[in-house]
Amino acid sequence: MLEINILVLEISIFLGINILIFIFSIISTDVLITSLGFFFFLVLLIPFHLLIEKFELLMIIDNLENSAIYKLIIFYSWLINFIIGISLFIQLIYLFIYC
Repeated sequence: MLEINILVLEISIFLGINILIFIFSIISTDVLITSLGFFFFLVLLIPFHLLIEKFELLMIIDNLENSAIYKLIIFYSWLINFIIGISLFIQLIYLFIYC
């Protein structure tokens, strides 16, 4: 159970970093900063997905796959990452077209 809690903490840290990158990129109207933010988002996406995979595997091993709280953690972390990625991509396209 301790390992699952540590994974939840690591997932939260990755989400926090992605949210900070998103906020910094949204505030800035520079193409370079938004491109770097999108690049860092893509780089951090790989370890995030590996953490989610390990988290799901540990849930199956510990027979917690029916636990609602862990399903919500997985769903909302995927949703937050998806929204951040789409928003950064749309902002990057907007900045390339109009700047």
